[in-house]
Amino acid sequence: MKTFSYRLQRSMKMLGVIAVIALVAACSKEDDPDTSQFTRSVLVYISAQNSLAGNVNNDIVEMLSAVSNMGDNDRLVLFLDDNSGSRFYEITKSTNARRLSDLTPIYRYDSNQNSATPEVFDGVLNYFFKNYKAETYGLVMWSHGSGWIDGYNDSSSVPRRAFAVDTDHGTTTRMNITDMGVVMRKYPQFEYILFDACFMQTVEVAYELRQVAKYIIASPAEIPGPGAPYDLVLPVLFRNASADNLAQGIVNTYGNYYNERYYYLGGVVLSAIKTDELDGFVDVMAVMFDNYSFLDPTNTKYVDCQNYYDYTWNQRANVAFVAPDEYDIKGIMQRCVTDSLDYAKWEAAFNLLVPYNNFGPSWWTSYVRADVPIDAAQCGGVSMFIPLDKYKDDNYFDFYKETQWGKLYDIR
Repeated sequence: MKTFSYRLQRSMKMLGVIAVIALVAACSKEDDPDTSQFTRSVLVYISAQNSLAGNVNNDIVEMLSAVSNMGDNDRLVLFLDDNSGSRFYEITKSTNARRLSDLTPIYRYDSNQNSATPEVFDGVLNYFFKNYKAETYGLVMWSHGSGWIDGYNDSSSVPRRAFAVDTDHGTTTRMNITDMGVVMRKYPQFEYILFDACFMQTVEVAYELRQVAKYIIASPAEIPGPGAPYDLVLPVLFRNASADNLAQGIVNTYGNYYNERYYYLGGVVLSAIKTDELDGFVDVMAVMFDNYSFLDPTNTKYVDCQNYYDYTWNQRANVAFVAPDEYDIKGIMQRCVTDSLDYAKWEAAFNLLVPYNNFGPSWWTSYVRADVPIDAAQCGGVSMFIPLDKYKDDNYFDFYKETQWGKLYDIR
């Protein structure tokens, strides 16, 4: 039975980002990857030098149990950074390993890499696209997460994070979504990015990554530590289908696994954002921002909005990182857009942007050790930050303006 922990980092003060040397010089060659043209190559980026390390083997066991569902010309590439070092694995339909210890790395770094830095992420993507050219690509991002929040500028006693947590190298490092976007725009587009991490389905993240993938699949809330059920999800990752069908299949396979048994493991909230629809959605949002006030100083409009991370939790002793309220964008718009015709126009644009979501009656949060009820009427499966005055003393308030969404909609 899986250990039920949650993708939440342990608090450690960040002292700085450690420079890394180039991938080619850093790797020890153990075998030559096949550089022929593949049908689909999928990279799983596992940043596990943190409290999630104990979940790695179980997830890889699940993947290995499902390789028979891959095509002959498909490749699953794992980049793994944990307490045993940093290395690559190649998995094919004919791989007969049953667990991580059965696999032999195709490349191993000479030194342990900091997988929560854009430099290492860039090197991994460079290796992947150089050696696994394919007709289509998929990406799974496996680690801790907290969406668009600034993971570098940490002056508080409780640290923040964006994506990934690396607790080696004498400090704790996190990678900002802005830096991630800069790196990814250098490479071919993915059919999908699946964030197997908490809090990553925000409109700010999707807009930052709108050019790098056809679909962004993630949760606006916490997800269980065991993460995706890869024995069920892996066949979908390699399905011979359109990006639309891939996204729908991933959302439903992952979501149903938890939401049909939420009484035991706690539910999840998942959705898929179709990035081609973001331009049209931006046009509609511009009208909404022009016509309605989203900055009610009394905060009364947001009191009962679907909230995936309550700002008041920041003051609790067991909080793992500092973040603002994570309001569901659908709940925000229902309360702020008072004209029914305007709301119908917004909802139509949103349904194009988010064609697939999956949620149950609740999800489980480690902050209050309880299920949080989901209001289905206001659950769109995507969160949005509202820069209210109550956040003005928090460093991420200023960092918001550095995101591409924040630059587009400065509603302060």
